[in-house]
Amino acid sequence: MKRFLLATAFFAAAANATAATGPRYELTKTVALGTPDRWDFVHFDPVQDRVYIAHRTQIDVVDGKTGAIVGRVLGIAGAHDVATVPNLGRGYADNSDTGDVTIFDLRTLRPIGKIPADADSDAMIYDPATGLLVVANGDSHDASIIDVRMSKRLANVPLGGSPEMMAADSRGKAYINLASANQIVRLDLRSHTIDARWPTPGCESPHGLAIDATSRRLFLSCANDRMLVIDATDGKPLALLPIGSGTDGAAFDPRKRAFSSNRDGTLSIVAERNGRSFVALGKVTTAPGARTMAIDPRSGRIFLVTATVAGQRPAKAPGGTPEYDFAPGTVKLMVFDPAR
Repeated sequence: MKRFLLATAFFAAAANATAATGPRYELTKTVALGTPDRWDFVHFDPVQDRVYIAHRTQIDVVDGKTGAIVGRVLGIAGAHDVATVPNLGRGYADNSDTGDVTIFDLRTLRPIGKIPADADSDAMIYDPATGLLVVANGDSHDASIIDVRMSKRLANVPLGGSPEMMAADSRGKAYINLASANQIVRLDLRSHTIDARWPTPGCESPHGLAIDATSRRLFLSCANDRMLVIDATDGKPLALLPIGSGTDGAAFDPRKRAFSSNRDGTLSIVAERNGRSFVALGKVTTAPGARTMAIDPRSGRIFLVTATVAGQRPAKAPGGTPEYDFAPGTVKLMVFDPAR
């Protein structure tokens, strides 16, 4: 009976999406990044007002206001994500091919050292409450905890599945999606242990993850075109809402909006009306392949990365997103602003 009631509540929440009218966003800038032809996560640093794009063998750095290319961090071996610590003047870029993290100077963008992580280092996040950097390692199914002041790996914590995206609550906890296990785990950064493990009902292969640290709500974007909202204190599911297809990123705006960036060329928006009420506000058209994102929490400006589609092939699974072929040398940053 409890399962039935929960499912009913989920579908009722999803049904609200058809009646909701969401905020509008407009494409205001496009920044050509060129080669290499692969990309992954986008990171926005509100202190520097800079956007960092993981771009296979380099990190592209763009001015968040003007769209000017500030420079590039070179010599990255399989870039997936970036973290920045402005008070130390350092940035961190993971090398998935070599299983380590490159430290770079935020002013000069020159690499200044490396720290071991583990196989297929992927998503990264910095927790200011502890001064620790967390690296999710896809192939080794663990998370590396790094002390950024000491530039030292403190531990590799087994996760029990393949990690995707992470979120930190600025209180010493990190939350990690396990796509292969349909779970989310909570990592206590001080004790280096997993202190909670929760299922993701209705959410298949959770990819994107964002947090409202104030209300303690987690937003998981899922491969079955759903966003699952759960309580960050006890893992209780609160809502299941429709999103676009091919999600790989999520973000939260302090204006109480959660986003999913989708490979089908849409940006899905969910409104957090209060701690227990959530409404899908529909989709913004972006561009095919724009599956990862970052947001400026002050202005609400959204950053997405994709490339020009040269062709497409049928989806691998029925009802899935088509497989896109991109024109060489056309990777670009897209900037969307809330419409006035």
